[in-house]
Amino acid sequence: MPTKRLPLVLAMLSLFLLMAAVVAQAQPCVVTASVPANRAQGVDPKLAYIEVSFNQDMTPGRWSWVTNPKLGAFPVVAGKPVFVDGRTCRLPVKLAPGVTYAVGINTEGYGNFRALAAPGTPCAPYQIIFTTGN
Repeated sequence: MPTKRLPLVLAMLSLFLLMAAVVAQAQPCVVTASVPANRAQGVDPKLAYIEVSFNQDMTPGRWSWVTNPKLGAFPVVAGKPVFVDGRTCRLPVKLAPGVTYAVGINTEGYGNFRALAAPGTPCAPYQIIFTTGN
């Protein structure tokens, strides 16, 4: 008798796992971490990049690193942005000591950071504000 229920149990388990995967992909794309961290103080001005990590795999070759002069300076860009893995994008920069920087992700009407699972929908905006040490 128990072996007759095994196919039904396996089918239900498969359906549950499929539904969980669909729900996970339907979650909004958001920044989960940044280097430097938002609101960081005393950041080493020799830091050679700004980095953001997302909660989902990203569409490669698309990004929106955005300036906001009202919140801080935008760093000098020292190269082309690159995805170091499926979820993390790095912007090469040159920083100066004692400066407050503001770097937007998909802000101010720009929305090129997009998840592979939802290429038609921009990731949520995010703002990194930090100050370098002297």
